[in-house]
Amino acid sequence: MAEPAQLIIECLARHRAQIDRDPLRRERLRALQRFQVERLRRTYSDCAAQRRYRAALEFFVTDLYGPHDHTQRDRDLHKVVGQWARLLPARGLHAVSRALELELLTYALDVSVLDALKNTPPDFETYPAAYRVADRFEDRRRQIALILAAGRDLDSMLAIPALGTALRVARVPARMLGVMDLHGFVERGYRAFEPMHGANGLLQIIENRETDIMQRLIQGVADPFRLHKSALSEN
Repeated sequence: MAEPAQLIIECLARHRAQIDRDPLRRERLRALQRFQVERLRRTYSDCAAQRRYRAALEFFVTDLYGPHDHTQRDRDLHKVVGQWARLLPARGLHAVSRALELELLTYALDVSVLDALKNTPPDFETYPAAYRVADRFEDRRRQIALILAAGRDLDSMLAIPALGTALRVARVPARMLGVMDLHGFVERGYRAFEPMHGANGLLQIIENRETDIMQRLIQGVADPFRLHKSALSEN
């Protein structure tokens, strides 16, 4: 896994460097990401109101997708990915690999929509047409599949004995290695998924809603983001 992960990290770095060479384009991309964060918060506002799902959704929106500078985290990961390949169990390696693949695909899809928007600001009126102009529908289906796979892999990591204790103990060596950004990211993910006691319920909701939104966007349905939300019970 180490070599494929390193290749993905290097590819992400090249893409980000290309965007960073044009400050205006970089800011337009961040505006698009901020819009999509707003869309996600609207789509899952009922889930976020439930204690069981709140932390996991916030982690997804802020840590995995929000318009942040991930340069240091990526450098940290590049530094330790070889060690992780030797030390992490297979399901941990799968989780890291899928999360990286998802991030790379999502970044590429964002850039394709950005190009389709041209200089138009992203909003609930302009985004649907740009989504169709970008014409990346198979990649969109792949994106949903990767979200579900990464979520299941991360969820399975919670079954690793004493993982929480190991993460706390790892803070000291992480600081010594200079990879605290990466360690904080991993620990926040663990703390976010832990309260769910199983992510299948949330992942099923995500699959249903994102598939429905994707189909409505492709078909050009008016107000594609308006969904009927099923009632959720507090667990």
